[in-house]
Amino acid sequence: MLRPIKILIETNLFIAFAAVAFMLANAVLLDIPFTTLSYLSLQIFFSTWFVYQISRWVYYKKGVYTNKEELVVQWFEKYPLFNQITIYGSGILALGFTFFLQWKTILVLCFAGGISVLYPIPLLKPFGISTRLRDFPFVKIFLIALVWSLTSVVLPALENNINLLERRDVLVVQAAQFVYIMFITLPFDINDAQVDKASGIKTIPSVFGIRFSKISALFLGILYAFMLLFIFMLENWRSINDIYLTEATILLLWFLLILLQGYTFFKSDKVTKWWIKIVYDGSMLLYFVIVFFTKK
Repeated sequence: MLRPIKILIETNLFIAFAAVAFMLANAVLLDIPFTTLSYLSLQIFFSTWFVYQISRWVYYKKGVYTNKEELVVQWFEKYPLFNQITIYGSGILALGFTFFLQWKTILVLCFAGGISVLYPIPLLKPFGISTRLRDFPFVKIFLIALVWSLTSVVLPALENNINLLERRDVLVVQAAQFVYIMFITLPFDINDAQVDKASGIKTIPSVFGIRFSKISALFLGILYAFMLLFIFMLENWRSINDIYLTEATILLLWFLLILLQGYTFFKSDKVTKWWIKIVYDGSMLLYFVIVFFTKK
């Protein structure tokens, strides 16, 4: 049963579905109708797939994957044509669906997409500078949180013609999801701590240690729990005549946080990378299930 999940993860389809699910979950939090988000959902799916596929391909070509037993290496070596088709195909489809979006959405999308594409690529290498965005100390987790929070919160708001100056709750949710993405990204760095330390990549775990990082994750989780409570009260106050968020939503999301926190403390530095992806990327899928099926 785990083989199909592994294939979804290694082909980056899992994270593409998770990206759409997390965006739709935030649409529920902000009471944005799904009917306005069809093209954006397709754009996010294919752009996420493209970014992760091309990043993996670049790392593979550069020999970053040294373990030939890794499924991603076997996949690239066994199906090189498939991977090239998915890279070009997802890129073309992502670009195509972009033209169906609002111009404000496109501007923010270009900003977020630019960070995502430039993150693993040393664009200044012809000038003798091989530094990539990911090489700057501690910047990785903040860039990921920024891109994902913009994509999952600000984009659906803009696509629904929401004025961010009038609906400041959008920025509150965006700030909260920035914290949540940091919370679920830190375990990836904890899991990679030894590899990052050996390769000179300065992340929080590789510099300050795993224990410090787990405590930081605990702080982020607690902070996010309070931010969720504020969002719950803010959104229901804003729509006082048509309350749509329920107590079950907040309680189940808190329970999800507790489970994730426990996994971070007891498993994040001991399990294989694909388990980290199942748990933390999968949490975005579960997040959507919770908010969608508990809303009024």
